[in-house]
Amino acid sequence: MHRDRNHRIRPRRWRGGGWRPWLAGLVVLATLLLGACGGMGRSDGAGNEAKGTLEIGYIPWDEDIAVSYLWKALLEEQGYQVKLTQVEVAPLFAAVANGSIDLFLDVWMPSTHGQYMERFGDRVEVLGTWYDQADLGLAVPDYVEARSIADLPRYADRFGKGIVGIEAGAGLMRVTRESAMPGYGLDDWELVQSSTPTMLAELERAIQNREWIVVTLWRPHWAFAKYDIRYLDDPKGLMNPEGAEKLQIIARQGFRDDFPEVARWLERFELTLDQLAALEAAIQEHGADQPAKGVAAWLEENRGLVETWLQ
Repeated sequence: MHRDRNHRIRPRRWRGGGWRPWLAGLVVLATLLLGACGGMGRSDGAGNEAKGTLEIGYIPWDEDIAVSYLWKALLEEQGYQVKLTQVEVAPLFAAVANGSIDLFLDVWMPSTHGQYMERFGDRVEVLGTWYDQADLGLAVPDYVEARSIADLPRYADRFGKGIVGIEAGAGLMRVTRESAMPGYGLDDWELVQSSTPTMLAELERAIQNREWIVVTLWRPHWAFAKYDIRYLDDPKGLMNPEGAEKLQIIARQGFRDDFPEVARWLERFELTLDQLAALEAAIQEHGADQPAKGVAAWLEENRGLVETWLQ
């Protein structure tokens, strides 16, 4: 304290600016509290509190793109925040198993992704099966004379001893390489590793030029509706050794406890071949590079179906 000219005692002002240090302390405290509560809910951008944040991993197979974007749209309508992440199939199974990704909606069982479920199955939760008549095959344009996989060696020159494949880690590639090719005497053929978009582009180019081509493909897939193509017969059953495939949903451990509402919805989720074909067709019609637009168009026509899942 010090005296003024009238000898009155005045308190000395705080050199740091009076009330400012106290305010700064309060700001720091509030920031810490907000950070601690950050996982309890976030705004959805419209002033509403989000129910939670989920991450869905997907592979670049058309049905997986379709259903992943479909559920992103539905969950965001219901107040959740959803992130979609494209991942190669092996790392995707590992990510769900270690909990860094919440969901994968396109597990083909028992053959295509069986090896991954053998490795990671005890560390994931299977939420349900949404389609149960899927299959794998080698496809050709209908003008190709070969009718069966067994015919391929006879037409080796026409096909250039090559099969156009997709991503290297796909179960379809493994079945083709390890089962069908040796089983039908195609050991000296090349299975060309590429990507799903590249394979489809090569198929379209060959059809436009009426060239012979054989590609790895699966059903359901929109290509069977767009192009005049067919599977080669598989008399030995090597492409689908255990019969029709089931498309299943897996989640990280603890997902049902953390998101019980979402788990119930996904357990009710089912599509028929026609419904899935219409969804994929809508995406192609509105731009394959913008799946959300096609999904929105499909949803306008299928609200009744969706409500059966979101009861």
